[in-house]
Amino acid sequence: MKIYLSPSMQDYNRYAAGNTTEMRQCSRIAESAEIALRRNGFEVKRAPIGQSAEENVAESNAWGADFHIPIHTNAGGGRGCVVFISQLNGEKYNFARAIFNAIDAITLYRSVYGVRAQSFYETNAAKAPCIYVECEFHDSAQLARWIIDNTHELGEAICRGICKAAGRDYIAEDDNMVRWQKLEDIPRGYRSIAQRYIDKGALKGKADGSLDITEDMLRVMEIMRRYFEEE
Repeated sequence: MKIYLSPSMQDYNRYAAGNTTEMRQCSRIAESAEIALRRNGFEVKRAPIGQSAEENVAESNAWGADFHIPIHTNAGGGRGCVVFISQLNGEKYNFARAIFNAIDAITLYRSVYGVRAQSFYETNAAKAPCIYVECEFHDSAQLARWIIDNTHELGEAICRGICKAAGRDYIAEDDNMVRWQKLEDIPRGYRSIAQRYIDKGALKGKADGSLDITEDMLRVMEIMRRYFEEE
């Protein structure tokens, strides 16, 4: 399943605390969501920080995403999460409800908003079902500080919701020592990286042919490759 993450590019939306903006904090949430989703076997593409909604939709459509997920924080004097979709039916509603429930479970106050039908550019223009997430309100100093301190937890919550709706067991960070034994066991997002090292002879595995490799091992190998190529 291919998930496109479209974090807010609204750098002009100032937080009530922390000298920061919606764009910067939503990019942090999206980064954590990407890591969690990849850990759970999803293919993920995350829009670069500051990229416009129009560019994000074009990229998502070209990639063939299965779900398009804008990530925002809210304003207007409320509190709690709200999730928008184009219509309150179908598979997108099940995913939207699961994401809402996962975020609502960790915010300081239970939300009265739930999942709502709304027409935005991304809900209309994205070919994939669009689930537009407003994680929490940033125009309250208390809630703005909470968002800043919990961007990682919000990213994990988005992943938990997607796993729930997709019928997958959520793999938490503490469980993230799964060792991949075969190339086809590796999530697609990491498979091409592993294939590169196999082709170069840098990743040979054990005598019985098993790779016995983890996500962290692949990430370190890729970081080191990029570092030395730049030297």
